[in-house]
Amino acid sequence: MKTANLLRLPCSGQLGLLPSRKTEYRRIAAMATVTIHLPTASPQAYLAWVTWWREVEELLGSDLAREMAAGEDDGQALGHGVKSIVPEHVRLLEQQARQALAEGTAEISPELSADPEAWDQWLDYWRRRKDWLEALALRGLRVPQTPTDLVTLWQRTLRTINVELSIDLAHLKNLELVGTGQPGSFRLSGELDLMNVEAVSRHLQAELRTEERLTLDVSGVTFIDSKGLAMLLQLAALALELGYSPIVLRAPSEVLRRVIEVGLPSPIPGIQIDS
Repeated sequence: MKTANLLRLPCSGQLGLLPSRKTEYRRIAAMATVTIHLPTASPQAYLAWVTWWREVEELLGSDLAREMAAGEDDGQALGHGVKSIVPEHVRLLEQQARQALAEGTAEISPELSADPEAWDQWLDYWRRRKDWLEALALRGLRVPQTPTDLVTLWQRTLRTINVELSIDLAHLKNLELVGTGQPGSFRLSGELDLMNVEAVSRHLQAELRTEERLTLDVSGVTFIDSKGLAMLLQLAALALELGYSPIVLRAPSEVLRRVIEVGLPSPIPGIQIDS
């Protein structure tokens, strides 16, 4: 039996919920809501995604499609006993897309809001749906057809959400992670430690997986602990695995240079230091 084109969503290691993030959220319970503008596309593209989503939920026997259509908000996400943000977001996507069509707007960049933990549950939801659909396809069962342009749109959407969450958390934890305007090139300023290393690592891993070599201006790093060093080694290992080695550390600060000299081997596999 012919199988459908499935959403090629990133795996959990790329965009899913990291176990330690739950603890992080408890530490920052007062965090403000994060508003994210999704990638620009036609209203028709987002309406096509809403239709696809309903077909998937109906196929899997989920109550989420019914709740979204009925305007209910009591769905449970991912089996964790936590309210799902997905039905509400799907309703908002449909409302914004239909409004744009009525106004004759050719393109939209939908705006959605949630707290960071809900966004991570959102990402985990799509990972689980991907796994289930692929399992059905392997068994030769029918799954909803997914147009190629829709696959591309939602890959861009997931990457946008992941990047926005990573940057948001990094800023909250005494570190700035700023793009320099060149692909794969970033400037880190401040303290790289246990409180922000997960967010920074997730962001930089996502960049590597989009086939970009990493160049990090680390001249503004004022502190780094063992977790930060471990992150550099993990990024270097991933870059080697993906064929985008070495990672370049540009103009390391005196603090970073001293810690690297004491805590890491020389030369560092997969890492190039440019003074």
